[in-house]
Amino acid sequence: MQVFQIKYPLIMILFISLVGSTALVSFPNSSGQMDKQIPDWIKSVAGWWANNEISETEFLSGIEYLINNNIISLGSMPCGTLGTASTQSVPNWIKNIAGWWSEDLIEEADFVNGIEYLIKKQIITIDNKKISGEVPLEDVVLSRHLDIDKNSLVFVESSFFEIYSVYGDCVIESGEHVWATLLLGLHPGKLSMYNEVAVWNDPQKSVVVYPLFTGFAYTEPGFYTYYRGDCDSCTTTKFSNHKPMYSASGMGHQTLSLLGYDVITDMDLDKNPGILAQYDKVIMLHNEYVTRAMFDAITNHPNVLYLYPNALYAEIEVDYSNQTITLIRGHNYPDHEITNGFDWQFDNTHPYEYDNQCLNMEFYKIDNGWMTNCYPENVFLRDTEQLVQLLKAIKDL
Repeated sequence: MQVFQIKYPLIMILFISLVGSTALVSFPNSSGQMDKQIPDWIKSVAGWWANNEISETEFLSGIEYLINNNIISLGSMPCGTLGTASTQSVPNWIKNIAGWWSEDLIEEADFVNGIEYLIKKQIITIDNKKISGEVPLEDVVLSRHLDIDKNSLVFVESSFFEIYSVYGDCVIESGEHVWATLLLGLHPGKLSMYNEVAVWNDPQKSVVVYPLFTGFAYTEPGFYTYYRGDCDSCTTTKFSNHKPMYSASGMGHQTLSLLGYDVITDMDLDKNPGILAQYDKVIMLHNEYVTRAMFDAITNHPNVLYLYPNALYAEIEVDYSNQTITLIRGHNYPDHEITNGFDWQFDNTHPYEYDNQCLNMEFYKIDNGWMTNCYPENVFLRDTEQLVQLLKAIKDL
């Protein structure tokens, strides 16, 4: 017991520093089903790992069991570094906690709550491919522009949609591993919720314009390579192997497509500007780079919802033979004083583009429709109540 009395406070001090608390030490309450009994073998595995009798991989198999049986409930799957023989997925100091639990020096609930918290904070990383989902992949309805091998997807929970990601498709943002691509799907048990906000049977015809050209512009080397001064000739850039999940408005695109909205690309619109006459409502996403023909067609339509700020910001030309787009005007080009390339009076880039929390999101009227006062991409993955309010507003405007 003397060793425990010395080591336990040291580890708890480290734990406090990780969670940023100076209060009485306690693990967060678990959302897992603690009425489910943890098999004795998992406790034995924890003790063996603490004593270096088994490998980290074998210890993690017990943690994966707890997740797959809803004893540990993550809510959403962290996109952590995948465990391999050369990658340490569990810090060594957690062995102390595993050992204390195996010796009944801490409560079972404290161990489970603590492990759950450490996984959510990506202090413990797990192999996502070993975590099973609740909805079969073949039942998931994906955006029409998506072409991906479903067998490579990883399930992530959501209160509104089912969410999947490509196994191992992680990027680092603010020092944490996050999913680079998220794929939304409809949950067959939530059709009544979807019916409130979908337009499957709506007499009003609505269309979403997907920002393919803007995705090309952001591809490296491209316009932003030029803006940084790293390339003198990058004001013309090739069509890229562009992912259909263009991150700046990919969640909005997928959500509306799943809920029955027609989707065209800005390439479709540029080739046939008259296509918008077929629709009662046009919904723009982050369509930052557009041609003059597109700009005229959009601004002349009587009912446009500019769902994302920064739309219609810079003028481009498209060469379909050579598959290139060329920056013509805007975004401080060709003169630094030029911001909006069309000198559009309703440009709402500043300051609304940089509010991505949307805590006070509103729509406001302009001559040919409505604009938003924030950048709503995160709303599509946030709490159901706010998302439903947004989707109802989009449907009713």
